[in-house]
Amino acid sequence: LTEFERGRVAGLREGGFSFRDIAEGFGRNVSTMHDCWQQWSREGTVSRRPGSGWTRGTTEREDRCVRRMAVAHRTAPAAEIRAAVGTTVTQRTVTNRLLQGQLRARRPVECIPLTPNHCRLRREWCQVRAHWRTEWRSVVFSDESQFCLGASDGHVLQEHSRGYPTHPDCKFVRQSGDSTGCAAIHEQYSRGVFQQNNARPHTAVVTQHTLQSVDMLLWPARSPDPFPIEHVWDNIGRQLQRPPQPALTVPVLTDQVQQARNSIPQTDIRHMHDTMHARLHACIQNSGGYTGY
Repeated sequence: LTEFERGRVAGLREGGFSFRDIAEGFGRNVSTMHDCWQQWSREGTVSRRPGSGWTRGTTEREDRCVRRMAVAHRTAPAAEIRAAVGTTVTQRTVTNRLLQGQLRARRPVECIPLTPNHCRLRREWCQVRAHWRTEWRSVVFSDESQFCLGASDGHVLQEHSRGYPTHPDCKFVRQSGDSTGCAAIHEQYSRGVFQQNNARPHTAVVTQHTLQSVDMLLWPARSPDPFPIEHVWDNIGRQLQRPPQPALTVPVLTDQVQQARNSIPQTDIRHMHDTMHARLHACIQNSGGYTGY
């Protein structure tokens, strides 16, 4: 019975109706009507009493302490948080408290450190090309990526809530280094412009000699976020995680990368070209800072 129905039972009983008549009207047992009336006579209320239920393993204070610990040390696992808080509950309980606080283990956003000069150059570069639309379809983007032969890539998970990955504490700053391989979004253009970001494969003597007769689009330093081809590499990397057996030799890995790249529809690649305007606008809005792409 709802609280309203229990109140009606008490009112009908005070009106002189028998327990049997009231029970027939509600379609319930006579004993249920009797219990409602007894509670009203004894306590003056028909509100449902709170049940005992399962005893909660942590107090609200301990819950707040667990969440503060996770926010202050975002890469700390649940076992370490449990030991630091000093609670006697299980590791699973600590994980549940983090989930209730909208804190989930996610991979941190990887970014390159930017100085004020980098931000200024990024903003100026984007402002000059902010009006470009179809021009981006004539640009041949080029970039390098790295794929491992079954080894760990050193990824670390951290605790943060949804929509919070661009906070400075949720960024993992990496230094740029050598990469292997080279790819372009489109292989053939009749009147294309080749984009290069001064990476080592682009500044080699043999490369510079080959590109002497090619129109070049210089890219601002430390600016992979407005780079649509980064998402192509991400797509390839996700596909390489699907095979049941990881590649154990370089030729096998090379074949897998090429197959994954050829499976990407050209419509998806054109869509990445069409997002360049939004990427540049986001960079300008953030004064040359991180764009979130």
